[in-house]
Amino acid sequence: AVVSTQSVFEGRLALENTLVETLALMKSQTTVTNLYIQEMRTTLRSIVARVDTLEKTVQTKMEELQEKVTETVALTGKIGKRQQVWMSEIRFISHFKLTEQNNKNGRGHDSDIVVDGQFLFATATHTFMRPYSHTLDASAGNKVVIRLGGLFRIHKIKLWNARDSCCMDRLVGVHVYADTRLVGTVIETKYTYDYILPGEDPVYAESVTVLQPLGRYLHMLEVQVWGNGPFDREDIFT
Repeated sequence: AVVSTQSVFEGRLALENTLVETLALMKSQTTVTNLYIQEMRTTLRSIVARVDTLEKTVQTKMEELQEKVTETVALTGKIGKRQQVWMSEIRFISHFKLTEQNNKNGRGHDSDIVVDGQFLFATATHTFMRPYSHTLDASAGNKVVIRLGGLFRIHKIKLWNARDSCCMDRLVGVHVYADTRLVGTVIETKYTYDYILPGEDPVYAESVTVLQPLGRYLHMLEVQVWGNGPFDREDIFT
């Protein structure tokens, strides 16, 4: 009986120790869990704070971006108006530009004469009536090309016929081109020929060519071109 009581006591003591250890372990785990939860809460609060800060930053950036967009739209509109005003100035664009001719007369009647701005003869003597251009002979296809030096919108081309009663009809049949586009044809004898290009169908060109397809001399006092530019081919206005 004594042995049995002692055994029971020891068993109870062992059980109590086990329970105490279990409770201590549970308490320890609870503490660790609480600490982990606290860390999670702190982390979540930090994330929330960062998200709030990020939202405020994004909102500020969006407002700044909107301001920049508004400023850009206003600036674009202002630039567009300036370009339109700039385009409204039609000026003389062929003066002293580079010229070419395919049937050169070697007696001083070069094609550069048609862009020198001179409209009066230097003398009344026919042989020395400078300044007008004159081809070497009456070959078909005589032409003069004016290189404008850039891409221009062409508004008007004017031909000045050589004011010589014996030969003014030689200009009849001439074709006038802006690059490869035919913009005028001489069909009668006159002192001057004006070719106004329509505003509803803009013409952009880098050169103006006066071509005589018939077997005739090509001689002119002056070729005048009015327009505006130069433009980039990717930035032209219709």
